[in-house]
Amino acid sequence: MTTATPLPAALTGRLLGDATWGVTHRVEKQAVDPAELLTSDDIRRLLDASLLKWPYFTLLKHGEVPTVSSYTTKRDVIGHKVAGFADSRAIGRHMAGGASLKLNQVGDWHRGTRDIARELEEMLPVAVNSYVFWTPEESRGMLPHRDAAHVLAIQLEGRKEWHLYAEPDQIGASAGLDVDASRPTHVFTLEPGDVLYLPHGWPHDAVARGGDSLHLTFTLTEPTPEDLVDALLRRFLDDEHDLVHHFQTRPLPARTSEVRSALIERVRTLDGAHWTRTALETMREAIG
Repeated sequence: MTTATPLPAALTGRLLGDATWGVTHRVEKQAVDPAELLTSDDIRRLLDASLLKWPYFTLLKHGEVPTVSSYTTKRDVIGHKVAGFADSRAIGRHMAGGASLKLNQVGDWHRGTRDIARELEEMLPVAVNSYVFWTPEESRGMLPHRDAAHVLAIQLEGRKEWHLYAEPDQIGASAGLDVDASRPTHVFTLEPGDVLYLPHGWPHDAVARGGDSLHLTFTLTEPTPEDLVDALLRRFLDDEHDLVHHFQTRPLPARTSEVRSALIERVRTLDGAHWTRTALETMREAIG
């Protein structure tokens, strides 16, 4: 496998700058060299060697997920039979029937993808995860859906036709399948080297056209209100040692009053940038 070059600064500025971020989608044609990223030959070698283990990969066909045992096998690991390793022949049979191969958390095991993810996290207050979708001709892995994140997609091989459903009443904060796919607002095709940005919660789906399609997707997740509250509680538990570890010495009314006062003081004095960093640290740790 090769090592990816970082995304050009001019490209990320156009895709992720203030004029586009969270406002509208954008397609940059022939913006990167796909040869510098993961290829289908790389993936074939990994599958043939059975180096990937579920859940680092899965199969999808129009939103349906086959039984894991139908495309995995057991291997002998230090004298023990361990399930979940890739069965390349079984995966090939599923793909011949129209199933897409989805590789999860690609940055955990592919250096070039990890480099881009880290670059994006240095640029933006987001936690980044990475996926590859290998989709057979005229197939789609996922039904029309929303991601609870911004999306950056790089077409690596083949062509993929994207459909967006970006009416205001369809865009939402949470992930979901409750999408009216009868009237797409945008239809376009990505070819190798093209890069797409989608704002948070924009419904979409995609179909491989004219042959197999391979694309790399990054989800860019900003801290939600829940993430910020979790970060506040994390700071509270770290800083209020006596209250947290000796609460039993206080009568319940006093305990309630102290917790309320401590939380109010924590919110009043917590620096916003530090609060965001704490939330992002937790989110990024959870990813990888």
